[in-house]
Amino acid sequence: MPIASGNIVTGAKSSIGTTAVQLTSTSTRCVHGVLVLADPDNSGDVYVGREGVTAGTADATDGVRLRPGDAIEIEIDEVTKVYVIGSAAGQKVFWAAL
Repeated sequence: MPIASGNIVTGAKSSIGTTAVQLTSTSTRCVHGVLVLADPDNSGDVYVGREGVTAGTADATDGVRLRPGDAIEIEIDEVTKVYVIGSAAGQKVFWAAL
């Protein structure tokens, strides 16, 4: 199990579509949290949240909207708890566990 303790563990999630998916299924503990960056070349938005996140369709479950090039840092202890969904197929994000 990777542990981000003084190190940065990085990854990318490509082919994000209109169904919510985990940022990664590999258990990766975080000391400070995770940084998620929407690819500047995305054609649509990416929403970041917990399991069941939606993309601008339901107030109770909508995630944080990232436009192309936007980033968010989330204070969390495990990367697998973060989910993403796109407003269109073919979106991509990069992430770093801190």
